[in-house]
Amino acid sequence: MKMLLLNDKSSKKLRYVSDAVVIAALEKHISCEPIDISDLRLETSRIGSDEYLKSVARCIREEGADAVICTSLKGLRLISEAKKKENLQILTCGIISDYSILPAPHDLDADCIFVPHEEIKARLVKKGLDSQRIFVTGIPVKKSFREHIGKAAARNYLVIPKNKRVYLLIPDGLEAADITRLCEELSRTEREEYLLYIPTPRCSVIRDKLMDYAEGSSNVRIITYTRRLNLYIESADAMLLKPDSLTSTEAAVSGVPIVHLFLNADNKNGSGDFFANHEMAVIGRNICDTVKKAKCFAEQKAMAARVIQMQYRNICADSADKMIEIIMKMRARTADMN
Repeated sequence: MKMLLLNDKSSKKLRYVSDAVVIAALEKHISCEPIDISDLRLETSRIGSDEYLKSVARCIREEGADAVICTSLKGLRLISEAKKKENLQILTCGIISDYSILPAPHDLDADCIFVPHEEIKARLVKKGLDSQRIFVTGIPVKKSFREHIGKAAARNYLVIPKNKRVYLLIPDGLEAADITRLCEELSRTEREEYLLYIPTPRCSVIRDKLMDYAEGSSNVRIITYTRRLNLYIESADAMLLKPDSLTSTEAAVSGVPIVHLFLNADNKNGSGDFFANHEMAVIGRNICDTVKKAKCFAEQKAMAARVIQMQYRNICADSADKMIEIIMKMRARTADMN
């Protein structure tokens, strides 16, 4: 069996989803080749034209694939149109990697749709989508996030003192000024020994600003490059980040208490609300509230344990494996019918 995974290189997060699916397929000895939409060798640049769709269908046929998995709506729409107009006989699958923004049923014209949670499936069914085509699998994440070694072992590997409180702040979507204000509030109110780790890109303005700030702090550590983010997450007593469906899922799979930051007049975020409603995270409405709630997780072990329990209850760690198994079964049924 051969699968094609149509993704969108413009989204770094979706590349992570794509990688997780490809690895899951390879572990089952199934060929799963990732192809970016922009890499398709087409004879016309008029997207959606008959010539364009013919070129898409020809590319798919030349690959000899049995199934196409799409990580974005753009790819799913493209394959769906090619399938209709060019009589493309291939199993099509779409991945919804968001907890809040739901597409219309006509955008999900595929043989199967993979969704992150039962609640998302119920919403789509209410919109009119056939429930038989919707499968609750979760959102694929890198294998490293679900391979737990325990907090003590993770700290030992990273040479982090076991007797200190550890906080992890993901700066994506935050201004440097907000981050430094948060650092100062934590320094002002935390009475125990602690460390605050902040992973940043190697070359960025925010990294340079935070490096300058960290030079004057004995508690702040800037991580400029690491392949062990999963261990920093597992080492943390609390993880602070702006709500993001994929990063939040990685944190939940890792089993760490989450504080979602709603700053700069943010008053609504679908992923943040979803996690809060299912008790998988708490919301920090401002700098002081965020720091207070992060400290609560470090101080109140029962509260932290409850959040982690709800994460395990609502988040599928083996999402990519489930997707591959479902596709294999559907392909086998189709082959039997023919």
